[in-house]
Amino acid sequence: MKLHFPQGDHADVDLQSGKYTIGSASNADIKIEDKGLGDIHATLTVVDNDCVVSIDNEARLISVNGKLVKKSKELREGDLIIAAQVHMKVISSAQVEQEDDNRTRVRMALPKYILRGVSGAYFGKTYPLRGSTIMGRHSECHICVNADGISRKHVQIDAQADGLVVTDLGSSNGTFVNGKKIESTELKVGDELKIDNIRFLVQTPGMTDPALESASKDTATAKTSQANNHTETSKGGGAVKWLVTLLVLGGAIAAAWKLGYLDGLLG
Repeated sequence: MKLHFPQGDHADVDLQSGKYTIGSASNADIKIEDKGLGDIHATLTVVDNDCVVSIDNEARLISVNGKLVKKSKELREGDLIIAAQVHMKVISSAQVEQEDDNRTRVRMALPKYILRGVSGAYFGKTYPLRGSTIMGRHSECHICVNADGISRKHVQIDAQADGLVVTDLGSSNGTFVNGKKIESTELKVGDELKIDNIRFLVQTPGMTDPALESASKDTATAKTSQANNHTETSKGGGAVKWLVTLLVLGGAIAAAWKLGYLDGLLG
C-alpha cells in the first residue's frame, strides 16, 4: 500500500505498519509546506493492511472521498484524501504502472466539472470539483478565497453521481447562483456562482471560456483600430505637408514677383 500525491506535492510513501504525521512542521513524517496544512494536520495509522486517518482538531479540514472527517476514518485502496490544498490517494502496487523511463504514474480520471474564476484576482483560475469542496477565507479550505467579504467557511460544493449541489454554510454575505441568493441548490454547467463580489462559472474540462475569448477579441479589435488610425493619420499628415509646401512656395513666388526679381526672367 502506498500514499500517492497526484499533484506532485510529495514523493510517494510506502505505508508500513506504524504512524505517519502529515503537516508543515519540520518534525512531521510527511512534511509539505505552503499548502495550507497545519503543523501536524493529520495522522495515518497503519496496522498490517489496515489504515486509518485521524485528526485531533475539527478545524483541521480533511475529507475522504468528499466527506469531512470529524475524528477518524478508515481508509481503503482507491480512497481520495484532501487535506487543505493537498490531494492524496491510497493505492496498491497493482495500480502503479512502470513507464519506459522507469518513472511511475497513476491513471487519474479527469473531473467531470471544474470551477473557473471570471472576476477579480481569480479570473482565469480553474479548480477541479471532486467529492466535497469547501470554499472560504480559511487557509484550510479546499479552495481558499482570501477576501474580506468571504466567510471562513463560506460554501460547499458536492460532486455527486448525477451532478453538483451547492450549499451555503451560513455565510455572512450569502451565496448566489445566477444572481439569486440560495441556501442549497443544484449547479449546472454554465451556471454562475457568486460569493461576495467574486464570480465563478461551472464548466466541464476543455470548455472554452467566453470571458477570455471576449477579452481576446476586444484586444484584437483595439489593435486593429489603432493600426487603422495610424494609417489614416499618416495619410492625412502627408496631405497637410504637401499643402503647406505649396502655400509656402506660392507665397515666395508672389513676393519675388512684387519685388521685381522676376522681371529679368520674364523680359
